[in-house]
Amino acid sequence: MGKFTRDDVDKFCDYDIYIPTRTLYMGPAEVSIEHGVSEVDEAMAERVIKGLHILDNTNHDPINVILNTQGGSVVQGFAIYDAIKSCKSHVTVKAIGECSSMGTVIIQAADKRIVAPHVTFMIHVGTTSAPQDHVKNVKNAMRWDDKLDEFVNNIYMARIQEKNPTFTKAQLSTKLLFDNYLTAQEAIDLGLADKILGEDDE
Repeated sequence: MGKFTRDDVDKFCDYDIYIPTRTLYMGPAEVSIEHGVSEVDEAMAERVIKGLHILDNTNHDPINVILNTQGGSVVQGFAIYDAIKSCKSHVTVKAIGECSSMGTVIIQAADKRIVAPHVTFMIHVGTTSAPQDHVKNVKNAMRWDDKLDEFVNNIYMARIQEKNPTFTKAQLSTKLLFDNYLTAQEAIDLGLADKILGEDDE
C-alpha cells in the first residue's frame, strides 16, 4: 500500500471515502446516527454515488465497499445499486455487522460479494410507502410498490439461479414471507453472497 496522509484519514472519517485503497464505507450518515439508525437514505446515496464517481473516473482499479446497514429506502437503495452496476471498475462489497433488507439488494450489484462470519443478513418483503391521502394516490403508490418488489425479486432470482439453477419464484416468495435471517454460510449457499470474509484470501 502506498503512503497516506492525515488528510486521507480525515476524508475517510468525514466523507467515507479512502482514496489510497479505493475504499468506500456505506453506513449511516451523521444525521441518521443521531437518531440511532443506519438507514439507506438520501444522505447515504449521495455519499456513495459521489464516492463511486470519483474512484471510477480516476482509474479502473478495483473498488472496495464496506457495507453496514439495516436497510431503508428502496428508491435510494436502487440509486446505490445502479451506481455500483454502472462502474467500469471491479467492485467488491464486504458486508459486516448488518446487511438487512435493502442492504441485501445493494450487495447483489457487486462483482464480488463478501460477508463477515457473524453478519446479520436478513431478507424480506419491504414495507409500503403508500401516502395517506387521496385513494387514487394510495392505489398508484401500491402499484409502484408492487413493481419495486418485482425488481427486487428479479435481482434475487438472477443471483440465486447462478448457483441454484432450479430455484423457483415460489421458493423465493416463501423465503420472503417474513423476516428471514441467514447466516453467512446460508447466504452463500442460497446464492446471495460469494464467500466469508477472511476465508481463502488471495
